[in-house]
Amino acid sequence: MKKYRIRWDRIAMLLAAVAAFCMAVYYIIIGIMSLFSWIASFFGGMTWCPEEKERKETPKHITQEQRDEALHMKERIDSFMALPTRLEKEKISISIYDLTTQQYIYAYQQDKLFPPASCMKIPTAVAALKTLGVNHRLTESLQIRGEIVNDTLFGNLLLRADADPLLISLDALTAKARQEGIKHIKGNIYLNLAHRDRLTAHPSAKTWDIPFNKTPLLLKGENVVRRNLMASLHRAGITYRHDATQKPNGKYRCIAASAHRMTDAMIPMMRNSSNIMAETILYNLDHKQGRLKDNMTNYAIRHGHEDFWRTVFAADTTYNMDAFIFNDGSGLSPDNRLSARMLTDMLRYTYSEKAVYDYLVGYALASPSGERRGSLLTRLSHPDYRNRIFCKTGTMTTRGVSSIAGYLEGSDGHWYIFTIMNDDSPVAEARIYQDKLLKMMMKKKQ
Repeated sequence: MKKYRIRWDRIAMLLAAVAAFCMAVYYIIIGIMSLFSWIASFFGGMTWCPEEKERKETPKHITQEQRDEALHMKERIDSFMALPTRLEKEKISISIYDLTTQQYIYAYQQDKLFPPASCMKIPTAVAALKTLGVNHRLTESLQIRGEIVNDTLFGNLLLRADADPLLISLDALTAKARQEGIKHIKGNIYLNLAHRDRLTAHPSAKTWDIPFNKTPLLLKGENVVRRNLMASLHRAGITYRHDATQKPNGKYRCIAASAHRMTDAMIPMMRNSSNIMAETILYNLDHKQGRLKDNMTNYAIRHGHEDFWRTVFAADTTYNMDAFIFNDGSGLSPDNRLSARMLTDMLRYTYSEKAVYDYLVGYALASPSGERRGSLLTRLSHPDYRNRIFCKTGTMTTRGVSSIAGYLEGSDGHWYIFTIMNDDSPVAEARIYQDKLLKMMMKKKQ
């Protein structure tokens, strides 16, 4: 009987060929998607900005025609909700408010508490923008105390830094220190960091939700920042020799500084749903309000965004604020609980704060137009919806959560605030359901 010998080298070559073929197909698909993305961006027009389109103020007098239009929209939504669906109706929550007539036009289980997933970033962003200011900056600086003799600093070098998620490297700061004439440091190097430990997700979230390799430098912990500072000084041509006897008097003076706008961190947070940016912004809010001990992450405290919204809704006796759960700023915690009505009311409040509203709608919220698509990349992409919907999406596949909330222009010309939440449901089907409802509201009459 003829024996066959397994040719492992040929099998290896075959597997390599299959792998190469799969990689080629993958990159071809990515290339096609990039091409369509570029075409959509090119023909979709420029990014919408507040300067390009005036904010529509609510009319002081509501006409009967506008009331009739709102009633017609409610009837259309009623008809949509009567259609059969494979989703369980008790797992759906909807709240829709007409900004034109200043009234809720539709509510379906709107007070039911669901995990909001990444729609939790809405209360985080609004609280930070209103509390810290739209123009708030996150800064870092190198400061010295002592004397520079020839090219040697006899004294202390201090790195002072906010929890800035946009700082990639300390090299620009150390290069400026070198330009100040410092080649050697004989004394001490200190760090004064607003965030001293590593940024982590809420204990109820998955440990890998905020991976260390993607965590910004200033949020990786004090030891990592110190090592990076020492390496950066070395690259700048500055040597350091510790000398504990150097105890200079006087005040520190700044020799190098940089800053980033907090709003620049909110764009990836809101458009692309960056959890790291969201938790960092919540951390900065807590830190600026003096809620944190020793500048360390603490999810056990009541956070700044929760207290902010407790104040906003203090006069609304229909809310039992103790029932809502604000575990984090990103929505990673599956134990977070908000209602569709609360998210809609948060967006109503935002609309009343012009500077906050103009920033969110003008820049940060996702919209099916060009580079602003973010988490809407595969959703609501028809040209008819461009510049007519601005929203935040949320997804938690491990629990079957899908949510979407924002502003849209209806087919009747009214602007609406909407929130749709699905819990314990197939995420793909929930998204299709949400999109159908929103498209129905925006679809122009033929």
